[in-house]
Amino acid sequence: MSERVPARGAAESRSGFDPILPNVNPVATGPEAVVGAAHILVVDDEPQIRDILAAALARDGYRVTTRSSAVDALADLRDGEGIELLVTDLKMPEMSGLDLIAEAKRIAPTVGSILITAFASTETAVSAFRHGADDYLMKPFGLDDLRRVVERVLAERRSENRGEEALSTAREENETLRRERRVTEETLVTVQRDLKLSRRDLERRVLDLEFVAQMTDLLAGEDIDRMLATTARMTARRFHAHVVRIEVDAGDGILEAEHREGQDPIALPSPLGAVLLERARTDPSGVIRDDVLGQGRPLEGMAAVLQVNHRTSGGIVLLRPVLPGKDPGDLALLGMIARGMRPALERERLRRASGVDAVELAGRMLDAMEGRGLLRRGHADRVATLAGLGADRLGLDVRGRASIVTAARLHDIGEVGVPEALLARAGPLNADEMEVVRSHATVGARLLESLGEPATLIRHHHERPDGSGYPDRLVEDQIPMGSALIGVAAAYDAMTHARPYHRTYSSTDARREILRLRGTQFVPRAVDAILEVLPT
Repeated sequence: MSERVPARGAAESRSGFDPILPNVNPVATGPEAVVGAAHILVVDDEPQIRDILAAALARDGYRVTTRSSAVDALADLRDGEGIELLVTDLKMPEMSGLDLIAEAKRIAPTVGSILITAFASTETAVSAFRHGADDYLMKPFGLDDLRRVVERVLAERRSENRGEEALSTAREENETLRRERRVTEETLVTVQRDLKLSRRDLERRVLDLEFVAQMTDLLAGEDIDRMLATTARMTARRFHAHVVRIEVDAGDGILEAEHREGQDPIALPSPLGAVLLERARTDPSGVIRDDVLGQGRPLEGMAAVLQVNHRTSGGIVLLRPVLPGKDPGDLALLGMIARGMRPALERERLRRASGVDAVELAGRMLDAMEGRGLLRRGHADRVATLAGLGADRLGLDVRGRASIVTAARLHDIGEVGVPEALLARAGPLNADEMEVVRSHATVGARLLESLGEPATLIRHHHERPDGSGYPDRLVEDQIPMGSALIGVAAAYDAMTHARPYHRTYSSTDARREILRLRGTQFVPRAVDAILEVLPT
C-alpha cells in the first residue's frame, strides 16, 4: 500500500475508465445499472484492490466512484455528489481510513461507511465504530461478504436517514403547527382585546349619550344657578375629577359654580384655572388637556371655553388623576358639554338684558305714578333699602339679596292696572274693588315675568303666614323669605308715611303694630330681621 497516489483526475477519471482493468467500468452505465441506485465511493491507494471492489459493486448495479486519495474523496463529499456509502481501506498515506470516515461524517453526516482492514482486533473494531464506521470487512473477504455488508449498511443508513427525514419533517411540521398556533393565539388575543375595547368604547359612548341626554334636560330649565351647579357635579362624576369649576359672564356679572369630589378634595387655584382656560381659548378646538402639579402630586387638567353670542365668555376647568390612557373621547365630550351650555347661557343673557330693560321701564312707570300722587314718593326706594338690609341681616347670598332689592323696588308696579280712583280713595273699598286692588300682585309678577325670581317675590309679597294672604294663600313655610321681607318693609313704610286711607304711625307705634301681627300677617323671621335694622 505504498503506491504513489496519483493526482485527482490523472490516473482515473470521473467517467470510471481505469487503464489497469480496461474491461471493467467502475461506474455502471450499461443495462445492469439501476436507475436511482446508491452511489458508492471506494477509496484505496492500491489500484488492484480498488478496481476489483469497484467492478464487483458495479456489477451489482451500484454507481461507483473510485479514489486513491482521501483528500480527493473528501473533495467529492464536499461537492455534494450524492454519495450514500464510503468504502475505505484503513491504511493509506496522508490520512487513515478512520480519520477519513470521521471527516466524512462531519462533511456529510448521512453517508454510510465501511472500513476495510487487514488488522482484525477488538481494538480496531471499537476504534472504527468510535470514528463513525457503520461496519468493517477483514481481509481477505469474499465478494458475497462485500455484497452482504454493503446491502446491510445501505439499508440501515437509508432506514435511519428516512427516520431522520421523517423526524425532521415531523419537527418542521410540529414547529409550523406551533407557529400557526402561536399566530392563532396572538390573533385571538388581539380579537378579544379589540372586542373588549370595542365593547368598552360602546359602553362609554352609551354613557356619554345618557350624560348628554341628562344635560339636555338640565339645560332646558330656567334656573341658571341650578343648571351650573348640577353641570359641575355631573361633569366631576363623569370625568372622575377632584374638582370642576364653571365660570361664565352673564352680561351683568360673573356666574360661577364649583364641585369637589372625594374625602380630601383638591382646590383649583385661580391662576392655574386661568392658564388652562387661556390655552383652551387659543386652541382651535377650544378644548385642551395637560399634566399639571396640584398640591404636590401629578394631576391631569382639562379645560373647555364657553362661548356666548360667538364670544368667549368663560369656561369649564377640571382637575383629575392622571389616567393610564388618554381617551380622545373625553376631550370631545367636554367640548360637547361646553357647546351644549351655549343656548342656555345665551338665553340667560337675553333674559337678563330684557330684565334690565323691564326694570328700567318699570322704574320710569313708578316714577310717573309717584309724580301724579298715585304712590307715595320715595316709597319704592325706601322699601328696597329696608328689605336689602333685612336680607343682609339674614345672611342671604349676593344674588338672593339682589333679587330681593329689585323686587322690593318694583313691588307696586302692578298698581298700574288699578284705576286711579281706587288708589286715591280715602274711604273703604267694597269686596269687588278690593279684589281689583289685590290683583296688583299678580299683574306685577306677569309684567316682570322675564326677571325670574324677582317676579316670584313680587307675586307673594302679600302672602300671610296664617294663610289669609293673596294671591295663593301660602302659609309661613311656603312664603319666599324675600317676599316676607318686602311685606314687612312695605307695611312699615306705609304706616310711617301718610296714605289717603289710614293715619300716619310713629316709628314706635309702627314697630308695635308689626310685632302684634308677627306670625299672623308677617313671617316671624322677616319681622325680626327688619326690626333689627330699623333706624332708632
